[in-house]
Amino acid sequence: MRLQRLSLDRFGHFTDRHFDFGSASDGHDFHIIYGPNEAGKTTTMEAVLRLFYGFPLREGYAFKHPRNNLQVSARLDIDGVLRDFTRLPTRSGSLVDATGTPLPEAALSAHLAGLSEEDYRRLLCLDDETIERGGEEIANAEGDIGRLLFSAAAGVADLSTVLDHVRERADALWKKRGRTTHMAELKRALADVEKEIKDRDVTASAWKALKKDLRKAQEAEREARKTRDALNLTKARMEAQRRALPLMGEIRDLEQAIASFASYPDQLDFDPERLIELNRDRGLATQNIARLTEEIANLRENRDAVALDPKRLELSTALAALEDLAARDRTAQLDLDRREDERRAAEASMKQAAWDLGVTSPDVDLQGLVLSGADIASLESAREALREAISQEKIEARETAELKERVIAATEAMQDGAPADEERPQVADILLRFDAETLAPAYAAAQQAIADMKIKARRSLAALSFAGVTFDHLPACPTSRHQATNWAERHQDLLHDLRTTTAKRDEHLEDAEARGAQAKSLARDAKLISDADAEDLRARRDARWAEHLAALDRQTAADFHEAMQGHDIAAEARLAQSRELAQLREIGQAEAQARARAAQTDKRLETLREERTNIEASVSAAAAQVGLPDSITPAEWLDWRRSHEAASEDAQALRDTEETNQSTLQRADALLAELARTLPFPPTDLTGALAAARRQAEDDRKQTDAHTTAEATLRQAQRDLARREERYAKAFKAKEDTKKTWRALVHDLLGEALPPERLEASLEPLRALREHENTRAAAGRRITTMQADQKQFTQEIDSLARAHGQEPHATAAKTFAALKTLAEKARSATETGRKLDTAIETAEADLVEHKDRQNAIDQEVATIAMLFPDTTTPGDIGALREAAIRTQKAIDNRAALAKITRQVLAELGTTDIETARAQLAESSVAALEGELDSNRSDLAHAEDELTLAIQNRTAAEYALAEVKGDDTVAELVEQKATLELQLEEAALEHLELSLGHHLASDAIRRYRDSHRSGMLTATEDCFASLTQGAYPTLSTQIDKESEILLAVDGNGVSKRAVEMSKGTRFQLYLALRAAAHEQLVAQGTRLPFFCDDIFETFDEARTSAACRVMEAIGGRGQAIYLTHHRHVVEIAKSVCVTPPVIHEL
Repeated sequence: MRLQRLSLDRFGHFTDRHFDFGSASDGHDFHIIYGPNEAGKTTTMEAVLRLFYGFPLREGYAFKHPRNNLQVSARLDIDGVLRDFTRLPTRSGSLVDATGTPLPEAALSAHLAGLSEEDYRRLLCLDDETIERGGEEIANAEGDIGRLLFSAAAGVADLSTVLDHVRERADALWKKRGRTTHMAELKRALADVEKEIKDRDVTASAWKALKKDLRKAQEAEREARKTRDALNLTKARMEAQRRALPLMGEIRDLEQAIASFASYPDQLDFDPERLIELNRDRGLATQNIARLTEEIANLRENRDAVALDPKRLELSTALAALEDLAARDRTAQLDLDRREDERRAAEASMKQAAWDLGVTSPDVDLQGLVLSGADIASLESAREALREAISQEKIEARETAELKERVIAATEAMQDGAPADEERPQVADILLRFDAETLAPAYAAAQQAIADMKIKARRSLAALSFAGVTFDHLPACPTSRHQATNWAERHQDLLHDLRTTTAKRDEHLEDAEARGAQAKSLARDAKLISDADAEDLRARRDARWAEHLAALDRQTAADFHEAMQGHDIAAEARLAQSRELAQLREIGQAEAQARARAAQTDKRLETLREERTNIEASVSAAAAQVGLPDSITPAEWLDWRRSHEAASEDAQALRDTEETNQSTLQRADALLAELARTLPFPPTDLTGALAAARRQAEDDRKQTDAHTTAEATLRQAQRDLARREERYAKAFKAKEDTKKTWRALVHDLLGEALPPERLEASLEPLRALREHENTRAAAGRRITTMQADQKQFTQEIDSLARAHGQEPHATAAKTFAALKTLAEKARSATETGRKLDTAIETAEADLVEHKDRQNAIDQEVATIAMLFPDTTTPGDIGALREAAIRTQKAIDNRAALAKITRQVLAELGTTDIETARAQLAESSVAALEGELDSNRSDLAHAEDELTLAIQNRTAAEYALAEVKGDDTVAELVEQKATLELQLEEAALEHLELSLGHHLASDAIRRYRDSHRSGMLTATEDCFASLTQGAYPTLSTQIDKESEILLAVDGNGVSKRAVEMSKGTRFQLYLALRAAAHEQLVAQGTRLPFFCDDIFETFDEARTSAACRVMEAIGGRGQAIYLTHHRHVVEIAKSVCVTPPVIHEL
């Protein structure tokens, strides 16, 4: 698949930007898109990815056009067939064809070789980020070289990510000397549980002791608390006496202060400040009474001076009745002249409208030309019908002429599209007869299946290689798989048994040596007399006894006595060391048992080694029959046997596949031979023949369809022309009829005054004439009405003036104004009298209210004065206030005395003040302070004793509470069992992950080793070209568990990637990608390859080499390089055999 045309309809800052890549000519498809910074080169590459994979939800290129309006289109060349695609930013149906019909995603994704967007970016879209990241990966040797080489074809920099996750999971479960793994945490938790079980498990005797300690601690706490409480009580009593002594002095002072006020009341029922308020209110009432008396007299005098005329009051009612008529009179005086002007202007406009209609005679009757609205509407309808008929007649005439031209063009097209060679065989019939649409994919599938099976058979045969021995054909295997499995399993068991038995033999020997050393140490440290030494002493004693019996002299007796004492001392010592002797005998027996077991395991080892040798000899004999070296192990022979079985199955599968697809291949050969006789050129293969045949069939179909379409078009045009000529005749007749109707209507409404031609252009003059007539008539009616209103108003107002003794004025309006002035004066006098009456009534009511307030104050003062019998002037409010103040002070002193007395009685705990005085008679503040100081030291000591007792009691309670009769220990035991099970499960899971990781890593490594050789060779050639031969060879080196890529220079010096310059590492990564692209093309996948300005770190020589690499990529597929460097464009033009196509932004 390649891009033939790319359209950035609305994307980034582009609008309707098109790139025409044309068709690939002679396998040269290298393009360079050149433009300055921010011209849109990267935007172009991103647009292609949006076309292939759709718009993301968060679109970074929607800064000019809203995301909903973005659109990218392209014409793609897919296996020689051109197809148009458009990508829209919609949730569904985002991929449409040229007609806007939604297409399934498979219509485009089926041609992307299964690559995801991320895969496409990493494999076929090189930019600064991807090439730098790839160069760093090579420099840091991340992953093995097989991953770097083989994974390049898939666009993934790390195929072992999944295995790394598995390794991380296994290490998270357990790792040697790891303290944060899951199993380490479980072990710590298990140790904590075991420790807690040990701490919580208490014996019965310990529990009884804890209960006894608790009782002692509780008794000690009670005694300490009792002592503390007694001291607190004493302290409280002394502090109360100290506080009461000053209060007794205050009591004496208050009793002296209230002694002279015994006759005063115990409480006041009024506020003394009330007397100030009463004094102020009485003075104010007195002032208001004097003011109101004078104000009433003045108001009565003014009321008597007002004169009223009842007859003049009726004038206002009569004038109000004439108010509307007076208003119309005023309006007539202002508007009558204007209305006269309107009538004259309307008559002049009517004459002008008649002039516009062509009526110029001054004697014409203008009202005769005025038509009603219905008549004008009839004229308008007739006029419009005439105009439509004329327009329709013109349209039909034009359409008739156009149809005649169409008939001529269709006739010429049918003659031009006639088939040139009707006897040529039809390719479509051949394709239909062979069912090419079904045969083509079946043929491709058959070829692919046979090729896959051949590759698989070759790989299976290559997998039989061992230790440098390879096979050109499948050899016969001398053993069965069951026999090989038995040998391998038994050999593995024997190796395990040998290791186990050897370890046991070594353990027995070590045990025997340890037992011997233990016996020697015990005998040496305890100075034991062994059984042999005791037997020697007994024999010596018996010998001396025999000698003494024979001689019976003093010397033999002494010798016998010495021997007897030695034997008795040894016997007593052995009796005292009986336990150590028994232990020594046990150690000797254990040593003998260990050496016996060691001898037995030696015999077992000889048997196992003999059996192992027999199995290895059998395997070597079998391997020799097929040419393999005799150093092969049983496990390796089992693997080889399995590979042989797989190779046999693959060889049989190849034969079955060839037999199954034989008929399909024969049909394809027959179709190819038939097409070779029909096509204008000899086809090379079935795919090319079918593509050419489809194009030929499509051309034949298009030519036939074009001729058929031309015939149908001619027939349709002839039918349309006949119908259109008939319609033109009807339109012409309708025009003539409407013209007659129009003329007749104008004559009926206007007679001979106006010719019809005057009205064909417009009827507006008639409408204007009617409107001006309406204006003239309305103005005349208004003038007549206003003159009648003026006459009636004059008669009415003159009559009313005479009735009230007034002479009429020059105009009715002046008479009306004079009468209105008289009526207003009468109304004003009446209103003044009413206001004065109301004011007199209000003043008299206020006077009565103030007098009542004065009397009420005098009564309240007299009532208050009765509380103070010694008051000399009961009505003197000031004296009353001073007496009230003295009484209130005495009341306050009595309350304070009662309060302090209650406080003293409460402090001392007595019921009367005399008892309190008796308690405090012999006390002083200084004596009480001394007693309190002594009490404080005693109380502090008592508090310390109580605190210690509480701590002891709390500790005893806690210790006893820890010994519970619940199921805590049982739960801990259950928790311990659970942790042990979790440990077992974690160990099993770790074993499963570790073994799986090991097996999968080996499988992936073998797979990569079998596939990377071609990739490494292609990378080597490309890298040598890029570096101008500076690094002609690439190799690999094992480094622990990974492989390191080495580049060998012309002098044979090897360098790691980390030792290269940054630009050289980038060139190595470019070589890997170019080799990967070559591998994809070899597999049948051709997709556009993009590079976005990745030559910036290359010098000119290597830039030239890189341009030739891009040209080579363009020879295999389509290569597009985006740059803002003009020198790269010039270098590519000069070094490429076929200059690239330049597209400038």
